[in-house]
Amino acid sequence: MKIAINTTSAVAGGGVTYIKNLLTYLSKINTNHQYLILTTFKGKEVFYFQHPSFTFLSFRMASRNPLLRILWEQFILPSFLKKERVDVLFSPGNICPLFSTIPNVVMIQNLAPFDNVIITAERKIQKYRLKLLKILTIASIKRAKKVIFISKKAIHDMKNLGLSLKHANLIYHGKNEELFHENVDVDKKRQIINKYNLDKFILYVSNIHRYKNFIELTQAFAMIHNKIDTEIKLVLVGRCFDDGYYDEIIRFIREKGLEERVLFLGEVPYEELPFLYASCKLFVYPSTCENCPNVLIEAMACGAPILASNVEPMPEMCANAAVYFNPTNPAAIADIILMALKDQNLISQLKINSLKRAENFSWENAAINTLKVFESIT
Repeated sequence: MKIAINTTSAVAGGGVTYIKNLLTYLSKINTNHQYLILTTFKGKEVFYFQHPSFTFLSFRMASRNPLLRILWEQFILPSFLKKERVDVLFSPGNICPLFSTIPNVVMIQNLAPFDNVIITAERKIQKYRLKLLKILTIASIKRAKKVIFISKKAIHDMKNLGLSLKHANLIYHGKNEELFHENVDVDKKRQIINKYNLDKFILYVSNIHRYKNFIELTQAFAMIHNKIDTEIKLVLVGRCFDDGYYDEIIRFIREKGLEERVLFLGEVPYEELPFLYASCKLFVYPSTCENCPNVLIEAMACGAPILASNVEPMPEMCANAAVYFNPTNPAAIADIILMALKDQNLISQLKINSLKRAENFSWENAAINTLKVFESIT
C-alpha cells in the first residue's frame, strides 16, 4: 500500500509536533507499506529522517504561502498522486483535495474557523482566511472516505453543523515518552533553569494568538503579584503569530511596572520544555479554542500542577488533573492562582493526577490506530 501524507500545512506548534511523532511511530510499525511524505522546503528540514519505507518530497508552490498551498492542494496535487499511484492520501490539516479520485483521509486539526469569537476578533485578512478554511473543512469532511477527530469536542462541533459523521474516528494525540516524563535529569534541569534565570515561576506555553488569552493571564497576575511571594514570576513561552497582540501585552506589562515579574522567553527549544514543566509551581492554560492541545498532555506527563480554561476540550483532556476557571475573566484566573499557591496539598494532588492522566495518551497508539484507518479503506 502506498500512503501519501500531506504535511504542508504544519508550520508550528501542535501541527509540527503531531507530524514528527506520527511519522516516527509509523516508521516503527513493521509493514510493507510505502510512505510518501509531502512537505514544504522548511518542513522537509524538520521532518526528514532516513528510512527505506519513507520518501520525502518538498514542493515550491506549497512552500510560499497558505493561499498558494491551498491552490496546489486542490489543482496540482491530485494529478501528482495519480502519477505516483498513491492508494491513500492523508491530509492532517483540515483540507483534502476535493476533486481527487484518490481516497482521502482527513484529520480535523484546527477548530478556529468554527469559533465566531475568534473570527470577530481577527483582522480583516485573517477573517477571510478563517472563513475560507471553514468552507473547505466542511467540504473535505463530506468528501473524505474517513475523518480523524482528535477530541470529542471537535466531533460535537461538527455534528452541531448538521454534518453526517458515520466515517468519523476519534484518535487522541500522545506524548514523547523519552522527553516528557516525571524523572527529568536534575543537572540538566538546573542548567535550563539557570539559562533563563528562573527560580519560582508560573508557566504558560503556547503560540501567541489573541484567543490564547495571554492578556487575561497577565492581567490576573497583575492583580495578585503583590499578594504572593515576590520571587514568583510569570513565564510565557511561545512563538508570536500576532505582533499587534504581543505589543498590547508588552504595553500592559510596562504600564503595571511588571517587567521584572513577567518574562517572555519566546520560542524555546522543544527539548527544553520538559524541564520547564517539571520546575514550575503552576502551569496555567487560559486558551479558549483548542482541539487536542499537545502542551497539556506534555505538561501532565511531567507532573505539572495544572490550572486550565473550563472551555472544552480542556476538561476532556485533563479530567481531574486540573482545576478549571473562566478564561475570559482575569479576576477568576487571579483567584484560582492565589487559591492554588496557598494550598500545597492541592498542588501535590494535581501533580499525582497529572502523571496518572498522562498515561492515557500515547503516540504509539495514535500511530497504530491511524494506520488502521488507512488500511480500512482498501
